[in-house]
Amino acid sequence: MGKHEIRMRRQRLTARGTERFRNYGDVLKQHEQDKRIKKIVRVFIYFLAILVVIILIVMVQRWEKRERGKGKKVEVAIQNSECRS
Repeated sequence: MGKHEIRMRRQRLTARGTERFRNYGDVLKQHEQDKRIKKIVRVFIYFLAILVVIILIVMVQRWEKRERGKGKKVEVAIQNSECRS
């Protein structure tokens, strides 16, 4: 149930209109529960997104470090082969 519907129900509560809204308390309680669950899911999704970004950054840094290490080994191998010639 959306905010608009709850607002409309609050405005319509009159002496003769209350019969239609006997379960208003239950509806309001369910709305609050739904709102809380949506907040929890949203926070969890943000946490997962941040975690994925951090993991990707770490993976890229390790990959770059490994590539730099391979480049140094190639340079050393070239220098040694030149000395032998």
